[in-house]
Amino acid sequence: MKTAISTILGGFLCLAAAAAPEFDTAAAVTASAPGAAFLQGEQLAFRWTQPELSPGKWQLRDWRNRLIRQGDWPENGRKKLLLAPLPNGYYKLELSGGAGSRGFAVVPDPAGRENNPEQFFAMDSAQSWLARPDAGNPRQPDKPFEVVSETARRAGLRMVRERLNWAEVEAVPGKYDWLQYQTNADLLAERGIQVLGMYHHAPEWVRRKEGKLPVDLAATYRFAQKAAEHFRGKMTVWEFWNEQDIGFSLEAAWDYAAALKAASLGFKSADPKLPVAIGGYALTPLLPYADVVMENGAGEYFDIFNVHTYRPICEFPEALHSVRDHLKRHNIADRPVWFTENGSNMEGAGRTGSYIPGLKAHSPEQELLIAEYLPKMMVTMQSLGVARDFFFVLPPYNETGGNKDWGLMRRDFTVKPGYAAFATLVDQLGNAAPEGEVRLGDGLKGFLYRRKEGGKVLAYWCISELDTDKPRPGLSNADLKARTFALPLSGDIRGVDLVGTPFTAEPGRIPATRYPAFLTGVDALRADLPFHAPQAVLRPDRESAFDKTVIFRAELSGDFQIAVGKDCADVKKTPARFRLQVWNLSDREKRGTLAASGGSVTGIPAGVTLPPFGKTELELAFTPELDREFKGKLRIDGVFNGRRATPLAIPCRSVTEMNSSGRKIEMPQLLDPANWRRNSAGTVTIEHDASEQAIRFTTRFPAGANRWSYPEYTLQLPQESLAGALGVAFEAKVSKPAAVQQMLLMAVPQAGKDVYLKTDRPAGEYKEHFIAFPSDLDTGKIVKLRLGVNALEDEIAVSVRNVRIFYRR
Repeated sequence: MKTAISTILGGFLCLAAAAAPEFDTAAAVTASAPGAAFLQGEQLAFRWTQPELSPGKWQLRDWRNRLIRQGDWPENGRKKLLLAPLPNGYYKLELSGGAGSRGFAVVPDPAGRENNPEQFFAMDSAQSWLARPDAGNPRQPDKPFEVVSETARRAGLRMVRERLNWAEVEAVPGKYDWLQYQTNADLLAERGIQVLGMYHHAPEWVRRKEGKLPVDLAATYRFAQKAAEHFRGKMTVWEFWNEQDIGFSLEAAWDYAAALKAASLGFKSADPKLPVAIGGYALTPLLPYADVVMENGAGEYFDIFNVHTYRPICEFPEALHSVRDHLKRHNIADRPVWFTENGSNMEGAGRTGSYIPGLKAHSPEQELLIAEYLPKMMVTMQSLGVARDFFFVLPPYNETGGNKDWGLMRRDFTVKPGYAAFATLVDQLGNAAPEGEVRLGDGLKGFLYRRKEGGKVLAYWCISELDTDKPRPGLSNADLKARTFALPLSGDIRGVDLVGTPFTAEPGRIPATRYPAFLTGVDALRADLPFHAPQAVLRPDRESAFDKTVIFRAELSGDFQIAVGKDCADVKKTPARFRLQVWNLSDREKRGTLAASGGSVTGIPAGVTLPPFGKTELELAFTPELDREFKGKLRIDGVFNGRRATPLAIPCRSVTEMNSSGRKIEMPQLLDPANWRRNSAGTVTIEHDASEQAIRFTTRFPAGANRWSYPEYTLQLPQESLAGALGVAFEAKVSKPAAVQQMLLMAVPQAGKDVYLKTDRPAGEYKEHFIAFPSDLDTGKIVKLRLGVNALEDEIAVSVRNVRIFYRR
């Protein structure tokens, strides 16, 4: 009986052990290749790192979870596991006693391909920031900068985007410490990878205390010159600043334009043929901010138009339409368009935990969604005429409180399946030019390319939710959309799948799934929709009719208030005082004259003398000429030594004048709770506060919610029509000012997209807000208004009163 009980108990314990894995396979097994990215032909070697435990049996599976091989670990882990050669692809090594797997890639050796320095497919590596040694990451490899650099090379990258912190490098004026930025530039250059250099974070001594952009244009010039000289031949393109249209700059568009001009001159002084990109705009459609930058003559100072997007693929045409219209409107349609950040939100927040507390990670399904998305995104961008596309991002990175997992590398710096998809994309199309789209049938996409060395390649896939939908929670790849199609060809066709694994197919029965694949031997195919490349040429040494070394910059007094969009100045009183700085970023004195337009400007002298690499400051006062929409524009022009300078242009409006002489309608009906619909991620209580003559929205959010609350008011038409309206004014306060992420007014049309209009965050006491409607918005089609906040805490109360609608006079 005792023996029987022991046997039963032993079996039970074995089952219990099987139910509770002894180790995490990803932590217990390391690959000999950096980032677990093996080159084809390289020994596939793995090391067991936990000698106190037994690895047991191993199984090898491919990216579709199909069993490939299995066996016992040599000498129970005391020796390396050496796998026989494998085709290119992505694989998972699983162990009988462990949880999870050790993923690894086998990719083509880029040394076997001709180098294409103009390769379309690029990546944001951001490694000087994201791969810094991290004591809080116990699985970070030794020498992480080298791991990322070598992983980039193995992917076939020819250019990456890097970041530099100006405040770190030049903490003291004139003293430069290039820190890890030098290390990474060297590591990448050694591997034949060019770097698109970008910096922001101005040091304190060169910016206003409350600002982010540099105000000392001579110092801006010198740093750009020094950076270009120091990284000559390594950082082969420079961009100035990052996402200046949103939070990376607090200053107005005309301030960014002045700083860009100074930086561009500095870059070009080191090398006149060095390409310069405008800082990447964060939002598409482009905001009026971008137009104001161009009205200030910025087009004379950059060679590459630069934009970012995280929008779904179905919205790419709209984004490019906005960009193309902007370029045509400002006569710079000849500039190449680069997307220097292009990433996915389709997969949503990480669905699994991380070994680092507070961080989420992609689930295996989410990793495959990114692998599917990446080639679809890049091929689509190229088909729309983009000149270069940078996927965001290579190293591991988390945002939104640790929930959003970016990166083609995990936190242990091993590669995900998306890395193999990128390496395959480069191997197949990196030296090829697009010929156009091929109609393969309903539910299919096909793009034909011609390789530089000869022969054609067909990139194709089945249309899935990633092609057609917007981000939504719980997106799945369970439906492969599998089917077959035929091509009018003879003989077997060779191809590679998403991660580079070869296959053959009959012309009449070619397999297709949601995952992109590539076919060769298709030279007889012709594009049904030929690719028409935009007439854009990179010409960094183009001539200019302007004296670009003379730059105007304005310091506005408290008589002005910058609009939330940073594209306009509200003239609060007249005459409005400002200081005009006229900079000369050349080595010789210049003399000239100034001219002002857009109203009355007092204080301009008959002539102005500019010292070499210095400035002249003038105290001026401005009274604007306003149109019937209470808008105007302050413009300063100048001629120095016989040549025109690029202008200073400041769009302006006067809410004060609008309030005193404009037509306005008060909206007391907005104070009635019965007229509002609750619209929130939480529970909303709507109350009328008679003592304050206000309406109060109190929202309580459940734990972990995306905290947004935008109660909705339906306009009573036609009596409340907003046709001809210029904007909305109201007073607002909030219970916890520090708990407000942003405040928006949403204009909801009867058909089409909602328009989100941002205003300043409300304070703890009532404060006047004015939100202008965009000039291209047909306000007569607005049927609803939503007003509210995104919050940072689980409870917030917003009070609103004195709502007025302003109309043209």
